[in-house]
Amino acid sequence: MPHVTLRYERLKLYEEVWVEAVTTVAKRYGISDVALRKICRKLAVPLPPLGYWAKIAAGKKLPAPSLPKYSGPAEIVRQRYVSDEPVEPDPEHLVARREFEIQPENRIVVSETLDKPHEMIAATERAFRKSKRRNPGDQPITERPALAISVSEASLPRSLRIMDALVKALIARGMPLRIEPDGNRRTCLTIQGQVLAIRLVENTSRTEREPTKEERQEIKKYGHTYLPDRYSYQPTGALKLGIMGHNEMQKVVADGKHQRVEQFLNEFVVKIEAEAVRRKRHEEHLERQRRLWEEQARRRREREEKQRKETERLKALEEEAHNWKRAEDIRTYVAAVEANARREDGSIELNSELDNWIAWARHKADWIDPILNVECPILDEK
Repeated sequence: MPHVTLRYERLKLYEEVWVEAVTTVAKRYGISDVALRKICRKLAVPLPPLGYWAKIAAGKKLPAPSLPKYSGPAEIVRQRYVSDEPVEPDPEHLVARREFEIQPENRIVVSETLDKPHEMIAATERAFRKSKRRNPGDQPITERPALAISVSEASLPRSLRIMDALVKALIARGMPLRIEPDGNRRTCLTIQGQVLAIRLVENTSRTEREPTKEERQEIKKYGHTYLPDRYSYQPTGALKLGIMGHNEMQKVVADGKHQRVEQFLNEFVVKIEAEAVRRKRHEEHLERQRRLWEEQARRRREREEKQRKETERLKALEEEAHNWKRAEDIRTYVAAVEANARREDGSIELNSELDNWIAWARHKADWIDPILNVECPILDEK
């Protein structure tokens, strides 16, 4: 499969993203708008703020900022895999979702205080407040029904406000969250027939303690030793919100140096719907592959059955030809015996031993001959 080289030039990108929406520019490069935004940040290319294109569409004239001074590279070069398979366009509902979420009036706002929380948020808060257990990262653990949140007590209020805003926004969009009663505290929603589990976690930093004097002596003596409580974990306050994949988070929005999870809840809603589309297409692809393999297996079985029957017919033909040759050999031999007797004796006496043998031998040749349908009671019974 081919790979193509893409060049992202700083000045060109700056000119493009202030003439058209990032989603439109990204399609020309064959990448997602999220990937293009990351490239723009690396090249210090300013991007239009939220709601910029809606104002432009409304007839407002907004000035574009100047390209700031920058001492880094003028371009980024990337290799991108290009599949030979045709790219399936995004379904209309996903395109509509993207358009809906970028509108200023649809922005998901996280409140500064947890006023009138959704019942799931209230239940989660009660569960965590009463929790007495802690994981190694000093994060409270609850066995009561609660949202999938793994954060420290210090980050819990903010996390609840984020999830409250997200829960209410998803309900308004017809994508209600639920807590699965499976003991794993999975927070799920169903969209496009796909069950997606989301999770909010807090990053932790790990610190390794120094071995004690006795532990150092054991390490020196044996080369190693068991160090209980070798690592300690400290909450960092940095949150990330994502969709659970195979034991890892995917489609993540996270705190950064200049960004907060709260800013990307609309983007996360788009990620949810996009992931549902991806998984549904993956399931459909697997189903098509299963049907293809079943059809190939069916054809293979039919071919093998035809080959088996053809082989049996060929073996029967070879046996018939062999028997026909045996019959001809017997007839030739009998004719030679008869001719020799007539040369020596002039004739063969009727019902003599030789005459009876000749009749018997010719009958056996006719019985062996597959062309004739001659019966032999004694041998047919065998």
